[in-house]
This record gives sequence, structure tokens and C-alpha cells, in this order.
Amino acid sequence: MNIEKTISDLPNTETRKLRDLLVNANKVLSKDPKHLQAAHLRDALTEELARRKVSNRTRIGPLWWEPHDPDVAEFFAYDEAQSTILVAAIFKRATHTATRKAVYSVRIGDQTLDGQFEEVAMARRAGSEAWEKRQKQV
Repeated sequence: MNIEKTISDLPNTETRKLRDLLVNANKVLSKDPKHLQAAHLRDALTEELARRKVSNRTRIGPLWWEPHDPDVAEFFAYDEAQSTILVAAIFKRATHTATRKAVYSVRIGDQTLDGQFEEVAMARRAGSEAWEKRQKQV
């Protein structure tokens, strides 16, 4: 595999494929931590995935929320579109079932909001409203 060609194509590669490549690079590195090409590819993949997270943020009220990834239990919000300082998080406490629907919780700073939410959109709105209310008190 030509690593430089693969890396140059990363911006045009589907996210799922990027994740698969990252898993493979990490497998190689677990067997040989000094494998330079795998390390170079892993770093490039990590950077591309981070770039996509920033560019795909959605503004809800005053906060910019990362896209919801069902494979990740927690995702974050920032007070500016390009910020790296997180101010809020949504995390999944349990798996959805027929009787347990409200599984998402919201944390602003180090304080978890009361209640749980059935949908990510509801949790985002609640988080943004709580952040806005908190900012007015400061």
C-alpha cells in the first residue's frame, strides 16, 4: 500500500472507510509500535477525523454541537464553531429499549442537568438553553 497516496486521498474518503483504516493501523501498531508507515497513517487519519468533526458541527442556540455518532457514547458542544474547549456534553447512560426511552443526559461544565432525554435533538436544545441561562448569570 502506498501510504502517501492513501493519505492524500483521505479528504475524499468515506468516514466509515477512515475508521476501518484507523482500526487496521492500530492493529499493526499493537504488533509493532515502531512501524513508521502505520504511525504516519494513524496520525493522518486521526487528524482528518478531527477536522471533519469540527466542520460538521451544528449550531443549536448559542452552542456548536458535534455530530451524533451512534458508536460513541459521548459527544460535545463548544461555544464557538472552531473552538477546541468543550463546554457541554451529551452522554448515553443506557441502551434504548421498549420501556426505557430516555437514555441521554446532558452535562454543562461539571454539572449534569436533571432529567434524561429520549432524543439527541431534545438533549441538545436543553443543553444549549442551560448554557445560555448559565452565561446570563455570570
